[in-house]
Amino acid sequence: MTKQQEAMLTALQDLAITTDILIKGLSDNDLDKAHEAVSILLMQGMDFFGAQSTAMQQFFPVWDAIKRHIDQGDVPRALGQARTWKTQLHEVISLVKQG
Repeated sequence: MTKQQEAMLTALQDLAITTDILIKGLSDNDLDKAHEAVSILLMQGMDFFGAQSTAMQQFFPVWDAIKRHIDQGDVPRALGQARTWKTQLHEVISLVKQG
């Protein structure tokens, strides 16, 4: 695995950890915790990939949708979207690990 792939894997794994925190917050109906987690996902994405990256063009709309659901107090939709995001993220992580 190249250093670039290792860096990408580390970034994606950090997003996975934050996603788990997001899902836990939503599952506990803790909207403050969920809002903080989705905000952190946005910051991590910007830090890891940059605003104009292909990754952010793919990730941002998903995170924005989750955030809007949280802002509206629609926990079931936010949780469903967050779980879908987690599944997709783990698929990407698997692809990066395979090289």
